[in-house]
Amino acid sequence: MRNQIMKSRRSAEQSLLGGMALASLTAACIWLVLGPAPEVADYLIAVVLLFALFLASLIVMHLVGSTRRQMEAALESRASAEQRAIEALRESEAQWKEVFEHNPVMYFMVDADGIVLSVNTFGAAQLGYLVSELRGQPVLGVFFEADWDTVRKSVEICLAHIGQTHSWEIRKVRKDGSALWVRENAKAVRRQDDRLIVLIACEDITERKEAENALRQSGNYLAEAQRLSHTGSFGWRVATGEIIWSDETFRIFGFEKGPSVALDMVILRIHPDDRAGAQQTIDRASRDGRDFDHEYRLLMPGGSVKHVHATAHAVTDASDGIEFVGAVTDVTARRRAEEKLHEAQAELAHVTRVTALGELAASIAHEVNQPLAAVVANASAALRWLDRDTPELQEARSALVSIIDDGNRAGEVIQRVRGLVSKTADQKAPLDINAVVNEVVTLLHRELFSHRIVLRKDLAPALAPVLGDRIQLQQVILNLVINAIEAMQPVTDRPRKLAIRTHQEDAREILVTVTDSGVGLAVQNADRLFAPFFTTKPDGMGMGLSICRSIVESHGGRLSASINVGPGATFQFSLPMHQEDHTL
Repeated sequence: MRNQIMKSRRSAEQSLLGGMALASLTAACIWLVLGPAPEVADYLIAVVLLFALFLASLIVMHLVGSTRRQMEAALESRASAEQRAIEALRESEAQWKEVFEHNPVMYFMVDADGIVLSVNTFGAAQLGYLVSELRGQPVLGVFFEADWDTVRKSVEICLAHIGQTHSWEIRKVRKDGSALWVRENAKAVRRQDDRLIVLIACEDITERKEAENALRQSGNYLAEAQRLSHTGSFGWRVATGEIIWSDETFRIFGFEKGPSVALDMVILRIHPDDRAGAQQTIDRASRDGRDFDHEYRLLMPGGSVKHVHATAHAVTDASDGIEFVGAVTDVTARRRAEEKLHEAQAELAHVTRVTALGELAASIAHEVNQPLAAVVANASAALRWLDRDTPELQEARSALVSIIDDGNRAGEVIQRVRGLVSKTADQKAPLDINAVVNEVVTLLHRELFSHRIVLRKDLAPALAPVLGDRIQLQQVILNLVINAIEAMQPVTDRPRKLAIRTHQEDAREILVTVTDSGVGLAVQNADRLFAPFFTTKPDGMGMGLSICRSIVESHGGRLSASINVGPGATFQFSLPMHQEDHTL
């Protein structure tokens, strides 16, 4: 159509110019024929003018044609550009429509009244709807009723600030009733018809929200577990001295919760008697960068005392610095329970000692009567030496010296018995274990003789001292020897032999063994020997060996039993050697 119009215009222009030239030529000819006869000069002038007019017409026709052609070319170029622009616009519109419909983001267009004007196919499908089911419906229908006020306020904010983008996170409800967490980015714009609309792009953040909720729930579980177990966590960055605590750690130390705490605050809260040891542990850990594990007490503002146990593992952070990650546990209740248990064990151990001494009453009486009888005999002898006509003073003096020795020996026996019977707190001190063995053997001398027990002592000389409570270790040896004596009572076809040995196992331990030639141990009972209330004796309480093991373990040692290759059994306990602590 455009080409036809252009051709018609071109034909009209050519006809008009041709007509003008023809009319000019015709007028000139008529003037020459019918006009007055011109002179020759005038005639020539007229001819020249006529020719010039014709030439001018041709030039004008050429210029008009050239201009026309340029205009046609410009019009054709403009028409082509317009056509390309239209095609590009259509293609762009199709592309944007494709993006709008199938981009994995939910898009809504809502009017000022909250009615859905448009929604993309992906967004509708994400909510379980068709586009037609949402268009024209209130947008509140895709939100939980509890969130409607939030939705209204958010839309009002957008309408009050036209052109500004606002974001918020909220739940949408799918058609099946399930929840979908989205982050909405919305902007209010004004259309050409002056109507306000809100454009909303919704990003699915359900997985992130679920992860956050799971993390929050895990954190809540961890905090509750820490509260129930009285165990807090902490982080300590050595380079900066920064210490990060969990809520439970703040509660244990009795500080107000804050972003971090200073090391000086921790040291001041530690009991004055434990500060030096705690400071040594902290200095050694920061210097060596090694794990640490220690216990100390806290002196709380009200004057109460807490026992805490701290353990930490050293790790290297991103800047190659040392950082400790650890836990601190309030063990006050456990320590109090242990103290009560220790008191109960001490009471039971005391009862056991008294019971054992009751069984050894005859032996003790013999050990006491023997020096007392010697005292009487020596006193009588001294009187006789003095009653002579010429008193034998030297003999009397010797008798009196013997009286003193026997009296001292009787006093030592009584002192040992009183020590075993008395109820005293732990009094650990460096001890010669051989001396402890000899003291027990002295008390059992009569018992060994009456049961025809052949005793062999093999005590290693110059043993290093052990750190222990003399009375408690005497009880252990006393129980083991009495058990050995009782185990050999049924033996009648071989000698009843008892061996007590001491020796140094290595540079750290002293071993004490009691070996008998009795009836031995039943294999099925080997694992239960040290269990409370287990006994193989008809009238036994089943507490002796259990108490012995507790005493040995409280001294840092081990108590065990084994079956001999020949007859009988061997009981052995180890004790760590006492070493002076020279740590500054």
